[in-house]
Amino acid sequence: MEYEIVDRVLVLKGNFEALSTGVDGGRRATKNILNIQVPHDFSHDDPKSYIEGVAASLKLEGGCIALLTAVEMKNVQILNDACVTVFVTAGFTNSSSFGTINIIVISSATLSEGAITGTIITATEAKARALFDCGFNLTGTTTDAMVVAYENNGEGAPIWYSGPATPLGRRVTKLVRSGVKDALKAHYGSDDVSKWQL
Repeated sequence: MEYEIVDRVLVLKGNFEALSTGVDGGRRATKNILNIQVPHDFSHDDPKSYIEGVAASLKLEGGCIALLTAVEMKNVQILNDACVTVFVTAGFTNSSSFGTINIIVISSATLSEGAITGTIITATEAKARALFDCGFNLTGTTTDAMVVAYENNGEGAPIWYSGPATPLGRRVTKLVRSGVKDALKAHYGSDDVSKWQL
C-alpha cells in the first residue's frame, strides 16, 4: 500500500478488497481508497458523480471507494501496529452529534468475510470509547463513515475473527481509539475539549 495527500485528498493505492459504509459503498475490489476534503457548506445532489470527478482529476486507475469530510486532510492521523494501519479524520460540534469522523482501516493480512465485517463493529466500538474518553455522551456523529480493507496479495490464510478480544481486534481498538482522540486534537489545535467547536 502507498498513500499520499494530493490536493486535499488522502489517496491510498494498492490492490484492495474493501467494505465501505460511505457514498456508493458496499463490498468490492478497488485499487484506490480516498478521503476527500469538501467545503463546510458542501451540498451536492449527486455525491457519487462528485467523487467520480475527483477520481478523474487525479487520473486514478482501477476504480475507487471514497469518503467525504469537511475536516482538513493536513490533520489526518495515521497509526500503525504490525499488520494494521488506520487513517482517521474527525471534527464535530461540541455537545452535538453534527460533524464527521472518517476511519479507514487497512490490514496487510487477508480477512475473511466475517472478519472484514466484524472490523466495522470493532472500530465503531473503539470510536465510541474514544468519544467517551473525551467526556462526550456520543457514540459518533451524523455523517460518520468507514472503510475496512485488506491488501489482496493472495498470501497466507485469512484471519477469521476480528472482535476486540482477538489479536487483530485489539490492534484495531487501540489504533482507532487513539486515532480519534488525536484527530480531534489536531483538528481543533487544542487538548481543551471545551474549545472543540466547528
